[in-house]
Amino acid sequence: MKRLEARLAALADALDKAEVVSADEFLTTIEEMAVIEKYYTPEQLEQLKARAEAVGRERIEEVQRQWPVLIADVKAALESGLDPADPKAQDLARAWFGLVNEFTGGDPGITRSLKNMYENESQVRGTDVAPLRPLVEYVNKAAAAAGITLPGS
Repeated sequence: MKRLEARLAALADALDKAEVVSADEFLTTIEEMAVIEKYYTPEQLEQLKARAEAVGRERIEEVQRQWPVLIADVKAALESGLDPADPKAQDLARAWFGLVNEFTGGDPGITRSLKNMYENESQVRGTDVAPLRPLVEYVNKAAAAAGITLPGS
């Protein structure tokens, strides 16, 4: 009951922030919430909420703008055949892991939950994750070559 109440409160908040919400947007929101709750414990969701409040909306928006650029850079490196051991590839891995670590707050459990979600779901927050999987593999190879790891990985 409490989980349902929290889910509905979050949905109501999302709807309050939008001027007009279509039935599709409403259903998509519910689906996204179900996927997230499938991978994160209630305690982890509370940690993520507190993390978002600590980081602030401005930084979250900045990171959301950084991801597409970083993804494009990693894709270009992979497609060009840049060796994961190359310092440029390792710098990309550091940037990638830095953004992930910023989201997770360095929590190993949240890192594992995030990893599991992206490995097992076909869509996360409206994004097709299949094209990201080779990029993640490349980043992981570059990170291994650089000797860097994420907590919980």
